[in-house]
Amino acid sequence: MLHGGLLDYMKGLKAEGVIRHLGFSSHNPEAARRILDSGVIDLFMFSINPFYDFEIGNYANGNAAERAKFYRECKSAELGITVMKPYAGGQLLDGARSQFKQALTTTQCIQYALDRPAVLSVLPGIRNLADLQDALDYLEATPAQKDYSVISSFTDQLAEGVCVYCDHCLPCPVGMDIGRINKYYDLALTGDQMAADHYQALSVKASACVQCGHCEKACPFHVGQMARMKEIAQYFGEEIL
Repeated sequence: MLHGGLLDYMKGLKAEGVIRHLGFSSHNPEAARRILDSGVIDLFMFSINPFYDFEIGNYANGNAAERAKFYRECKSAELGITVMKPYAGGQLLDGARSQFKQALTTTQCIQYALDRPAVLSVLPGIRNLADLQDALDYLEATPAQKDYSVISSFTDQLAEGVCVYCDHCLPCPVGMDIGRINKYYDLALTGDQMAADHYQALSVKASACVQCGHCEKACPFHVGQMARMKEIAQYFGEEIL
């Protein structure tokens, strides 16, 4: 984008008045910072939620301190953030699937995101009218309902047994991108059709798992990936080898 001509093209459109502002979308603070350093960006979309801010993974590159510093830098530069993934793809709303092993409410997640420096708005994924109503409930929520201080009691151990897409399990002997497979599956479970399509486009899918156990030995969160690969393959209708 920076060096292939696209940015110059967009700057030209802005100069002509065709567009009024330049923005971008990213999950990675390092990549976002490089784009911001171009000096021509007005605002951007970024994934923010309690889990991404306290762990490292494919979505949430950087630890809590690094991400907090990044938000403060955006605030100082007067660059606004529109938040995506405030529920971590819905996982934070389900105690059984949450990396914290405890469910948060949509209101808690939205308030958490709004309280980060530079955040202007929060844009959760909406699948139906019920999801829309859950998000709109924030407008009538009490201070007690907006209180997310419970996350201060969460520890790294609460992510035990849950894949956080950190890629410590790689390389896989058969070439599976295990973190990405898990991520697309988790998002597909929430109704994210784009994630399901991304999974189908993978060259090596979960059904290729040979149950060697290499990933489980390397996983810092002790995820049962062999059983999970079978589960994912079955979900997507694949024939298990």
